[in-house]
Order: sequence, then C-alpha cells, then structure tokens
Amino acid sequence: MQHFIGIDVSKRDFYACFDETSEPIRFANNEVGIDKFIDEIKKRKMKKTNTVIGLESTSRYHLPLCIIGTNYGYSVKIINPIITSQQNKLNIRCVKNDRADSKVIRFCTVQGKGYVFQDTTEDMVIKNLVRQRYLMVHFQSDLKRKQQDIEYKEKYMKTPITNVNHDLGKYISQKIREIEQQTELFNSDQQVLLQSIPGIGKVTSAVLVAEIGNISRFKYPKQLVGFIGIDPRVKESGTSVKGKGYITKRGNRIIRKTLYNAAMAAMQRPNMFYDFYHKKVSEGKPKKVALVAVMRKMVHVIFAVWKRGTPYEA
Repeated sequence: MQHFIGIDVSKRDFYACFDETSEPIRFANNEVGIDKFIDEIKKRKMKKTNTVIGLESTSRYHLPLCIIGTNYGYSVKIINPIITSQQNKLNIRCVKNDRADSKVIRFCTVQGKGYVFQDTTEDMVIKNLVRQRYLMVHFQSDLKRKQQDIEYKEKYMKTPITNVNHDLGKYISQKIREIEQQTELFNSDQQVLLQSIPGIGKVTSAVLVAEIGNISRFKYPKQLVGFIGIDPRVKESGTSVKGKGYITKRGNRIIRKTLYNAAMAAMQRPNMFYDFYHKKVSEGKPKKVALVAVMRKMVHVIFAVWKRGTPYEA
C-alpha cells in the first residue's frame, strides 16, 4: 500500500498530515523535531519503499526535511506553492492555516504533483554561489546608477561629494570574479558540455547547472520551457478574440534573465540561433517576440545536448 504525507513548513515548526482521517501533527523544524517525525512514520509502519513525503518549496526552511528525509531513504517531493494555492481555492471553505495547508499538500502529493528532491551537496553549493552572484550583480548595477547621479551633481555643484559607490562597486566586482572562479569547479563536465552551444559561456552554463540541477527530472523540452517560464500564456474562450501571446513568466527568473543574455550573445555571429532569429523577423515577427522564440529554441538544444551527453554540433 502506498502512503503519502503532506507537510506544511514554517521557520520554527511544521505540520504533517499522515492520512485523510487523522488530524495533522506539529513538530519542531529542527533535527530533534525531524527525528520525532521519522519515528512517527516508523510507528505507523510506513516503509521507505512505499512512502512519499510532499512539501512546499519555502525559501530555505524546507531544506532540513528534504536532506534528512532523503538521507533516511524516503522519497521527498517538492511542490510549487502556486499548485497548492490553486488547489486550496478549489475548496468550498478555502481555509488557510498550517493544519489545513498540510492536508492540501498531501492531496497534491497523492495527485503526483512536484518533483523528487535529488540535490547533492555539490548541487546546493553551486546553486547558492550562483544566486549570490546574481544578487551582487544587481547591487553593483544599482551602485553604478547612484554613482552616476552623484557625479552629475558634482559637475554642476563644482564640489566633490563622495566616491563610496565607486569604491564599493570595485570591491563587489572583485567578489563577483571570485564567485565565478568557484562555480567553475562544480559539475565542470556538465558546464563544459553546455558551453559547446552558441551563446552559452561560463556564467550561463553555471546558472543552468545550478538552477536546473538534474536534467532527468524533465521528460520533454516543453517541461523545461515551462520551468523557466518562457512558455506562451494561453488566453482564449469560445469564439472570442485571443489575447496577446505574452510569456507566462511563472518560472525560474534567474535562468530566464540569463538565457536572454545568452540569446543576445548568440545574435552576434552566424549560427543556428542567428539564422532562426532573422527567419522569424523576416516572417514579420516583432524583434522581442523573435528573441523569445530564440530562447525557447535554445532551451530545446540545451535539453538535447544535456540529455545525450554529447557536445553541440551545427
């Protein structure tokens, strides 16, 4: 018999729903509390081979359960909060609290939602490095804008104000380079493989490896396109006029922005993406629409190269 457990996680504790009839049980979200949770599973005679634990992705607070539960040999599935939120809206009373949420998460787990947590220590390290770099690049850009504002005022005031933004920017640039050197050391074979694709350099390959993780959790390229959030938003009803074909943007923002830069880089010299872009433009597509089409094309190539394990060939 298959068993499903739904867990709603917060900073200090979590509620676990073990079945449809009993009330969810509260545990502390620490090693002691998680050990008590594992003991409760054993007491209920739920075996590792036929027990699935489902929980939402909640910042960093779901990680202890994922790591310890996986180490014990249980299948732990991470569910997108959008899915559980939509499921909760279908309920007539639409109750929103930790106990009720754990029941909704269990229902979603029974329905097969989510993906199995398979991150290794190496995966988690490179993901954190990539996200730290992402934040530092944005901070650096903000500092640059502020320094330009200061310099503009200095020009007309004929008086120096401060160089602190410039100095901080130089320091952050150094730290960004250090992080980039670190990311090259993790999953280097996969990164080199992806760098064979036009437009994909060291930064993009590191982001893809870090944020996608195990490519085997995607069966089709379309699933990867949806994960990134560059799938078209469908808006039509009966015979009414269809809405504009915007992308959903319900996906990984870091990959999406990085792929945009990769597509722009691929436009700089002749290759399959360059040809594809100009073909779309010649068909009358707006340039931004054509560029998004290139991004989707690039995802299909990334999927094929990564799945095959062989470098890109024109």
